[in-house]
This record gives sequence, structure tokens and C-alpha cells, in this order.
Amino acid sequence: MHHDLAALVEEWLNGPNSEANGYFGYQSVEHYRPAVLHWLTVGCAAGDRPDPDLYLQPTPMALQNWAIGYATAARSRDAACGAVRSFYRWLETSAPAGGPGLVPPGTAKSLQFQRGGNFSAGLPGRELLTPEQCRWLAQAADRYPGTYREGPQRARALVYLCLNHYLWGRHSEDDVLRPGQIAAMRLTGRHHEQHRTTWDVPQKNAASDATRLQPVHHDAVRAIDEYLPLRATTVPDTGHLFTTVNGNPLEPQPLLRILRTVAATHPDLEEIAPSLSADAVTHSPPPPNPGL
Repeated sequence: MHHDLAALVEEWLNGPNSEANGYFGYQSVEHYRPAVLHWLTVGCAAGDRPDPDLYLQPTPMALQNWAIGYATAARSRDAACGAVRSFYRWLETSAPAGGPGLVPPGTAKSLQFQRGGNFSAGLPGRELLTPEQCRWLAQAADRYPGTYREGPQRARALVYLCLNHYLWGRHSEDDVLRPGQIAAMRLTGRHHEQHRTTWDVPQKNAASDATRLQPVHHDAVRAIDEYLPLRATTVPDTGHLFTTVNGNPLEPQPLLRILRTVAATHPDLEEIAPSLSADAVTHSPPPPNPGL
């Protein structure tokens, strides 16, 4: 059956998009539309026409090859691939649930990560940590002495949140916490759900007020609880979870500096610490066998 691809893309963009807890923001629409249309009409084209066997049966390798040619910067490639995966999550949605149901469940997930790590690890421009390096970073956080202005508790909590997926021993979208999401976490966003703790975090590439519940590993929760009594603020029960020593909300850039400072204290990470990327840490693969 022939489908109007441009119409499909517009229907998806117009939402509501359940993953965004609402609708895509304006900037997301402006970036998602050209990326997904290019994937469908160029990345999945056979001759001068889209091949239904390609766009309805996508593979990680096809997406990777397309992304390398679509954008030069690693961040732009990652964003384009994220748009394509979001489109396929919508294509999976059944007709009774308001979607087209054109691809089987699990299609989008198959495009997200390759075996052994993040999908973007196969793209040039991003150096991910190995599972052993993630372990060293956690060790560095545990041994970090702090600075003359503050103790080690805030830095340890921040590093543990960056390693949230590593601590869980898995690497799905539900376990990864990005730097901007960590900086945006608020005290009132915490939830206790029987055996686990979750936190309200901003939904990536969504409306400004859209959030999702993020499971937080108990080791990271423990690190947060050790930090909270020392948190600098004039309003102890509300506001941003992480603050500066002056009580202002912590921005993503200082988070990066803290991450690099902690990494530099470990002899096996000292060399890479100056160029360490917070995004690379949060997207690094966990151990192949959790618990080892």
C-alpha cells in the first residue's frame, strides 16, 4: 500500500506525541521535519522513489550510513537519528491508539543502540568511555576529596547521575540522564515507587514543560541524600536539586567542569579528563554482564 510520506511526517509532527507528554516544541518541529523527510526520501530511496522495503524495514547500519552523509557534526547526526527513531516510535503505534501501525513494535528500539553501546558510538566525533573507564570514574567520585570551598558530596552525586545507566547495567532511553536533564532536576520532582526512586526530568526535544519519570539507581539516590544537607540555598525544600556554592541553580557547563575535575584525580583517566564530554559519559556502554 502506498503512503504519502510527507503527510505521514506532518501527522506525526502535529501530535499529540505521547513520548513528549504533549506536543513537539517549535524548534523540534523545525529540525525534525527536514531530517526525517531526508531519511525517507534519500536514505531509503531506490532510484528516485522511496523503497517501502527500506523505510518500513530500517536497519541500524542504514541509519548510520545515512547520518554520516546527512550532517558533519556529531551532535547534529545524533539529533537527526533521534528524530528518525521518534518517527518510528510513532509508526509503531496501533490504529486504535491513534497511530498508523505501519511497523512492528520494537522497530525504533532496534535503531537506538547497537550491541555493546550507543548507536552514535559508530559515528565519528564522539569518544565514549569503555565500561572499565566508567568504573574508574565511579571510583574517582568515591575518592574525590572536594575543594577548599566545598566537600565532595555534590560532585559525587553529579557523577553518579551521569553514570545512572552504568549503575543499572543497561542502556535504554529510560536509564540515560543527559547533562541538561541533571541540571534541571528539582527537589520536588522526587517520587518513591515501592522498590525504586524516580525523578521528573525534562523530556528531550519536547515542549519546555514536558517531563518524564526517570528511574534513578539507588547508589545515585544515596549520593544525593548525602549531598542534600550541604546543599547551598536560601530555600531548602524547593528549587533546583543542584546549586552552586552561592545557592544559584547549577548550569550544565559547570557540571562538565566538575566531571573533568573528578576524572583528573584518577590516574587512568587523567589523560582524557581535559577533553571528557558529559554527553559521552552518559551515552557510554554499561558492562556486557551487569554486576561484573
